[in-house]
Parts: sequence; structure tokens; C-alpha cells
Amino acid sequence: MLPRRIYRIIPLVAIMLAALLLTGCNLPNKEPTPTVDPGLVYTQAAQSVAATLTQAAAGVLPGVSTPTGAPAVPTVTLPPTNTAIPTLTPLPSATPVPPTATQIPVPCDRAGFVDDITIDDNTEIPAGTTFVKTWRLKNTGTCTWTSSYALIFYSGDAMSGPAAAPLTSATVPPGSTIDVSVTLIAPLATGTYRGEWRLRNSVGASFGIGVLADQSFWVQIRSVIPRTPTPTATATPAVTIGFDFISRGPDAQWRNSTTSLPWGDPANDAPGVAVNVENVRMEDNTTYPRLLATYPQKITDGMIAGVYPAYTIQANDHFRARVGLRDDCGDGRVRFQVRYIEGGTNTPISEWIEPCNDGLTSIDINLAALAGHTVQFELVVLTDGPYADDISLWVSPRIER
Repeated sequence: MLPRRIYRIIPLVAIMLAALLLTGCNLPNKEPTPTVDPGLVYTQAAQSVAATLTQAAAGVLPGVSTPTGAPAVPTVTLPPTNTAIPTLTPLPSATPVPPTATQIPVPCDRAGFVDDITIDDNTEIPAGTTFVKTWRLKNTGTCTWTSSYALIFYSGDAMSGPAAAPLTSATVPPGSTIDVSVTLIAPLATGTYRGEWRLRNSVGASFGIGVLADQSFWVQIRSVIPRTPTPTATATPAVTIGFDFISRGPDAQWRNSTTSLPWGDPANDAPGVAVNVENVRMEDNTTYPRLLATYPQKITDGMIAGVYPAYTIQANDHFRARVGLRDDCGDGRVRFQVRYIEGGTNTPISEWIEPCNDGLTSIDINLAALAGHTVQFELVVLTDGPYADDISLWVSPRIER
């Protein structure tokens, strides 16, 4: 049975067909109107009505959107999809480059400290006692050490050691070791003493240990009072002055590096001064009664030197003095040296570097090795660089026994 709305549509369709027929009959036309078969008309009309009824039965009316149906979606042809995901080649990671270490070239002459063979640091040695210090060194440079190389005193307390001594009578190739010795004397004044030493090559250039060959090796001792039983009755030994450098000062031949100097205090002291003075306050704030003033020439690396008359050294002779700068010495810094001349050969005995540091340096040189020799002593003072308040003095320089 047809739905009710179908019955309502049928009369409407019939009216539309009738109107169509009437319109077709009434329109003017110059051409002859073709004869239409009435049977064919009714057949087509019936087919249209049947088709309409079929659509109505299916719930679809011409020109009417289906309420429940989804709107027609036009078909869009998409280009084929490339399903393959392109592989991204990662950029190469920046590999950190470690900084290149700057290599320090191995110098021709360099030493390495291996061991203290004798006299460890702070060994107690009775005052006035002779001892031998031995270091074991390694040739860490690229040049072979020969008999023209030397062990030299560099700074600090020389402890009556030589200014220089032969290093070897053979050769020490790179990588080899050698034991180096020097004979020293513990100072009479008790305390801690340290002397720094280096080596010197065949052309006179000094070098030491460390990567840059600019460090010293050293000996450090404690000079102590000998632990000996005290006798029940003692007599103070008399001290004999064998040679007084103050009273014999006018007899010495004084000079700077180029010119002879007169004894005394000249009006112009720029070339250098050699004179005896009294009651002078030194950098340690102590006033001393007798001093020998030796002011070097007022130039860079200036000097003054005095060669004394000949003296025959006796057993138990010692050279003793204290050296330093006058008070208010500012930036003064000098090098004191003691030398001796024998047979025309000038031999350094020792050297002391004295800056303006509120203290004096005590000197005690045991001359036992020269007993019986007739020598001329030479006292030397040099500016350590530019001249700067280098007012240098010797306190009671003498040879005594």
C-alpha cells in the first residue's frame, strides 16, 4: 500500500502533464506542428509517473534533498602519495679538536736533579767543620758535558766553597748521570745556611735544572755548636790577626774596570771610592766602629777592586768579615768577591750577593788549603746591574787564626 504523501503527489503530477500538453498546443509556430501519437504521449507520461512513484517509494523526490542522506561529496582525484619518507642524512658532528700543546724545545745544556748523595737538607753540622756535599745530576739536555764544564756557586751562602770547580774530567753524554761534589765549611755563627749552585758550559753560560734550565740545586745545613764535653777549666784562646785589610787599605792598588783609583775620598766619587770609615750605621741598623768603604763605579755593572800586598798564609788562617750596604740603601744590590793572586793567576775564592734587605752577610773562609802559599788578596765589589745606592762596606775584614 502506497504512503499517503504519494496520493497527494499524483494529482500534482497529472496537472503538470496537462499543462504541458496545453502549452505545446497553443505556442505559435511557423513550421507545421508535427503530429504526436497520443498513445506515445500517454505511454511516456505513464513511464514518468511510474518513475516518480518508484523514487517516492524509495523516499527520494525530484528536487527535494533527502533529509537523512549525506550530501554528495565530489570525487577529487589526488596525486599519488609518495609514501616513502626521505632519509635525512645527518650533518657530521663537529669533533672537538684538542688544543695542540706547545712543545718547549730541549735546550742544549740542561741538568736534572736526581738525588742528594750526601748532606740532606737541614743536616746539623758543627760550626767550623769541613764537609763534602755531593749531588747526583742527570744530563737532560742535548749536548755532551765535557771537562770544560764547571760547577759554580750561584747565590746564597757559599760556606767557604769555591766560586767554581771542574765538573768532570771525562764526558757526560745526554741521558747520563754524574755525581758532583764540592767541599764546604759550616759557618762559625750558628743558624741555617743555604747555598745555590748551577753549572757553566764551555762558553761561560750558566744553566741549571728544570724544564727551562733556570733553577738551582742547593745545599742547606744547620750550623750548630759542637756537642763536646765542656772541660772543667778552659782558657779563651787568643785570636791573632794575621792581616788587617782596613789598616793595609792605603797599601792596596785600587781600580775600576778601566782606570786606577786613588786611596781616599775624592771630590768626584763617580769613578769609585776606596777609603776607611768609622762609626757608620749599616742596613741592619747597627753602627760599626771600623769599616772599609768600597763604592763601585756609578754605572751599570760598575766595579771597584783592590789588590793587597803579598801575604804568606799560615795554618788555621781564616778570612773573616761582614759585608752589606749602608743604611737607607734603597734599591742597592751588589756582589762582594774575594780572590787571590798567585803566580800571575787570579783565582776567585767566593762571592756573596747582597741586596738592601736590613741584614748583613757574615763571611768565614777557611784558608787551610792555601797554608804555606804566598798570595795577594783582592777585594772586589760589583754593581748587580744598574747602579742604585750601592754604598757597599766591609765590616772588619781580616785574616785571623
